[in-house]
Amino acid sequence: MNSIGIKAPAKINLFLDITGKLPNGYHEIESVMQTVDLFDYIKITKASEICVKCSDKSLSGESNIAFKAAKLFFEEAGEDSGALIEIDKRIPKEAGMAGGSADAAAVLFGLNKLFDEPLSVEKLCELGAKCGADVPFSILGGTMFAEGIGEKLSPIPEMPDCWLVIVKPDFSMSTPESYKYYDEHGLSALEHPNKTNLFSSLERNDLYGLCNNLHNVLEHTVKNPVIDEIKNEMLRNGACGSMMTGSGTAVFGIFDSVYKAVAAKKVLSEKYSSVFLARPCKNGVQTDKSATVYERFAELGINYERVDHPAVYTMEEMDSLGIFNKGVVGKNLFLRDNKGKRHFLVFVFGDKHTNLESIQNELGIKHVSFGSAERLDKYLGLTKGSVSPLGVINDTTASVEFIIDKEFTDYPCVGVHPNQNTSTVWLTFEDLMKVIRENGNKIDFINI
Repeated sequence: MNSIGIKAPAKINLFLDITGKLPNGYHEIESVMQTVDLFDYIKITKASEICVKCSDKSLSGESNIAFKAAKLFFEEAGEDSGALIEIDKRIPKEAGMAGGSADAAAVLFGLNKLFDEPLSVEKLCELGAKCGADVPFSILGGTMFAEGIGEKLSPIPEMPDCWLVIVKPDFSMSTPESYKYYDEHGLSALEHPNKTNLFSSLERNDLYGLCNNLHNVLEHTVKNPVIDEIKNEMLRNGACGSMMTGSGTAVFGIFDSVYKAVAAKKVLSEKYSSVFLARPCKNGVQTDKSATVYERFAELGINYERVDHPAVYTMEEMDSLGIFNKGVVGKNLFLRDNKGKRHFLVFVFGDKHTNLESIQNELGIKHVSFGSAERLDKYLGLTKGSVSPLGVINDTTASVEFIIDKEFTDYPCVGVHPNQNTSTVWLTFEDLMKVIRENGNKIDFINI
């Protein structure tokens, strides 16, 4: 393996208190951290020296924390090598969402995979702490209680399932600035929050109790009224709770339904340019199984835009998001052609679908086969009931299921199932390429 793609999730703080200051100037904290499904995408390729390139040009080069992470890895692993690190930046910077830490964690995790895992997870976390306080958490992810400078982590009950709307206002504040303000303005004298009630809410899986016990002492360091304005806007639009994360300046709102979250995002997007919809996730940095697909598209000259949305679980939620997909619940990938029409690609599980032969003949599609749970398990490594993203489509021998839906009868490779349920047609990779080219050679990928 010469290269690897990694997904690096952002984090929010559900609780943050400063409990002391160390002689070296670092602050001791207590915090509840949560990873969310807003990702940076990092591609790491073996090379003769370390080089960091970022879609945000200001973050390219040796000053990026990812460079330090790579250097530490090679020193610890005893590898006389280097790596080209390419970062597709999606997490807003100077937002309190650990974007830089997530990238450093991705580099440590990815290099360890590329070089046959010479280091344990514990050692990766140890190296991560030398890069930044949030890096160990970004490696592990999920819901964690952090102590010390943030490197001492303990797993705690998961955050209840919910929807998050995150707003990054146009102004920023660096972490050193925030802590400096905290020290110089005597904010340590303020009443410190009690974490017990928040912990109890997590143990009971009580979303509303959690929202009533959010607290971040660093909110006091940001005097810009926009923070309070965003929080109030979140609450007016149905949030159960809202708070600034980390040292800011991103603000998140917690919603108990997708309908409220989507409506709030729409309202906030009219005022702010960086608004995200997300959900809590259980993982830290992880292999991006779709990376080889996008590489293949690039090789073939296929233009695309990767647009990420949180996972959805019900047809009602899909409908409220403007995503209509009959009969299939799971992780889907849509092709949107140059006319704005959607075509569905999805892995599904279950019994064999019927009437595929007539659809095949009508549409002139080749290489059609039935898709069953057994086939998915045999060829894709999936078990019954599981769903996979498009990441397995990495060569001409792989195939995908193409969803046939009555909504698309006038477009290539779409048709109608006789009983109006979703049907599937398997296409080889080359046939998929043909479909894309017939639709203008330009599509948007919306990875649900």
